[in-house]
Amino acid sequence: MTDEQPVDAFPLHTAAHEGRELAVRSLIRSEPSLISKRDDDGRTPLFWAVSAGNADIVQSLLTAAKGPDGQLKRIDIDDTDEAGWTVSHIAASIGSLAILNMLLPYDPDLSIQTSAGQTPLHYAVSRVRHEVAVRLIEKYPGAVRIKDRQNQLPLHRAAAIGNIPLITLLIKNKSPLNTVDRSGWTPLFHAAAEGHGDAALALVRAGADTERLDPDGNIFLNVCPDDKVKKWIQDMIARDL
Repeated sequence: MTDEQPVDAFPLHTAAHEGRELAVRSLIRSEPSLISKRDDDGRTPLFWAVSAGNADIVQSLLTAAKGPDGQLKRIDIDDTDEAGWTVSHIAASIGSLAILNMLLPYDPDLSIQTSAGQTPLHYAVSRVRHEVAVRLIEKYPGAVRIKDRQNQLPLHRAAAIGNIPLITLLIKNKSPLNTVDRSGWTPLFHAAAEGHGDAALALVRAGADTERLDPDGNIFLNVCPDDKVKKWIQDMIARDL
C-alpha cells in the first residue's frame, strides 16, 4: 500500500512559480479558469510568474488572459494580494525591466500603495533598481511625491542607502527635498545618519534645508555617525560657498 500524493490545489500557481513553461501552457489550455484563481495569499498565477522573474510565463499568462479586443479579461492588472502588492510592485522589487515593460501596456495604476504604503517606486529605489525606477517615473512622474506609512518619499530611501544616481534621478523629477518623515527627519538627515557624506552633499547642493531641526533639536550634522563624516561634509559645504 502506498501513500497517495496530496492534490495541488493551485497547480498553475505552482507551475508558474517553478518556471515549468510546458506545464503552464497545458494547464491554461485544459482549464483556463485557473488564470484568475487566487491562492491563500490572494495571488493569481501571474503574481508567482512575476515573482520568479520568468518573462516567458508572464507573457503566456497575459496572452491567455486577454479578450478579443486585446484587453485583459480574466485578470485585473491592478489586483492586489493580502499585503496590498500588485504585480507591478513585484516587478519593481525584483528589478525586472523586461517584465515591467510587459505590464505597462495594460496601464497599471502605479500609485497603488501596499499595506505599508509603498508604491512600486519605493521598492525600486530601496533595492537599487535604477533602470526600473527610471521607467516607473517616465510612466508616472507623480510617484516621486507619494509618501509611505512612515511618511517617507522614495527620496528618503535613496538618501538612506546613499545612492547618488537615484537621488539625482528623483530630484531631477521634482521630488520634494525637505519632507519630514514620522521621525521628523528629511532625506538629508537619513543620508547623514548613515554616514553617506557624498549623498548628504548632493542633497545640500540641490537645496536641502541645512538649518532644519529634528524633534530632538538637532541639525543634520549632529546625527552623523562620527566626527570624520561630519567634518568632511562641513569642509565640502564650505568649499562650495
